Amino acid sequence: MNLLPLIVVFPLIMAIIFNYIYKSKAIRILALLMALSLVILPFLGGYGTYFFGAHGVESGLISGISYIFNPAKQVMIFTLMLIGSLVLIAGMGEKKLNGLFVSLLLMGLASVSAVVLADDLFNIYVFYEIAAIAQTGLVIASGTEKAYKAAFRYMIMGTVAGSLLLLGIAFLLSATGTLNISDMHNYLANNPATPTIYGGLLMLIIGLCYGGGLPPFHTVKADIYARAKPFVASMLQTYSKFVLVAVMLVIFKLFGGLSYFNTAHGALIALSIFGMVFGVVMALLQSDYKKLLSYHAISQGGYVAAGLAIGTPLGIIAGIFHAINHVIYKSALFLGAHIVSQKHSSNLAKLGGLLPIMPTVAFMILCAKLAISGVPPFNGFQSKLLLAEAAMSVNMPELAVIMILVSVGTFVSMMKAFYLIFLKPCSEEQIEEYKNIKVSRYSIFSLAVLTILCIILGIYPDIVVNQIAPYANEIGRIWTF
Repeated sequence: MNLLPLIVVFPLIMAIIFNYIYKSKAIRILALLMALSLVILPFLGGYGTYFFGAHGVESGLISGISYIFNPAKQVMIFTLMLIGSLVLIAGMGEKKLNGLFVSLLLMGLASVSAVVLADDLFNIYVFYEIAAIAQTGLVIASGTEKAYKAAFRYMIMGTVAGSLLLLGIAFLLSATGTLNISDMHNYLANNPATPTIYGGLLMLIIGLCYGGGLPPFHTVKADIYARAKPFVASMLQTYSKFVLVAVMLVIFKLFGGLSYFNTAHGALIALSIFGMVFGVVMALLQSDYKKLLSYHAISQGGYVAAGLAIGTPLGIIAGIFHAINHVIYKSALFLGAHIVSQKHSSNLAKLGGLLPIMPTVAFMILCAKLAISGVPPFNGFQSKLLLAEAAMSVNMPELAVIMILVSVGTFVSMMKAFYLIFLKPCSEEQIEEYKNIKVSRYSIFSLAVLTILCIILGIYPDIVVNQIAPYANEIGRIWTF
């Protein structure tokens, strides 16, 4: 018996249950049990193709919902579920743990997992939309006027982008007669392109940009990260990165190797570069720590998209590996921001002198900052090195140079923030004020787990790379320059 559907079904069912028991006194215990359960889910299914709902091959075409599960997807979903578990644990440190928050988080985990697993476009669209709704709800749950405005803007933009994505899927369905990605690729590879197919490709790219936070939707993504509570933002950026990976790979599986995809390929690389550069420039200009981290999330998404857009097996390995590394160290940074904001605020000008108050937390945040900057021996160095090698292997040295320069800018902004938060001198009165504020042990635990992962994957990257490589080789073989 294949239990693969439980990866999606179990969090959805529990999301409904938590929505009904949101005022229960047992909510913390249930949330902890849920956090422990999530990390088990990725190991329940067997590898291969799974037809959900007793569907299969009919008249030579795959009918119904189809999931593909392999080691690469297992690693991505495990990372997703692990971040979800740690965010749930961090949330237990809140004075009022809302069951609605748990429900929305689980809904997002289920939907993003389905987007990663699905091999049919309509199923991807349905859960893509559910993920957008869950993210909007998590931002609204922050309870501030600015959060409401950011969520409303994100919802309006999502209405447009989601509608265009659905229209693009309809175009491709009308052209190919199927919604299954594998069957659709076979049709596209053996038939000439039509305006309908061109339109479908364009609208898939628009959906990719919205879901993954690429231009022109980068500012609205950064805004929801900045307006949500920091530990919630760690979950939001995790959703975005795995949606980015999943949809980008769908586009390559559909159109990779086709002559008319060359123009789209160039556009994807251009969008990736713009995201990288814009994100780091905006981060350098910020005085609010949450906004700084939010723009760096956009910049690092550009790295992920660039690796995937290169399209070679090495590029795909580097892109997926960097997405995994990114959600780990960026979640650590957002959790660190959550801990820091409990001491005073997220305004860098009002912070300072926290090193003697929380030296262990400072060390863990420093590790995450070095990881995002691509400094060895942390995990960000390993994936950024692979990205640079992938760019050089396809004769794009300028792309590798841009990646290095963006990393330098990332390092500068991160070290500046570290100084202002932990090393900048402050008054004795302010230090005494810091000492009187208690920090949640749950958040520190989650931060510690993520910091350890940054170090382990920096020293032993093959733990993940070896799982990704076969899938990357399979997709990369269909792409030619």
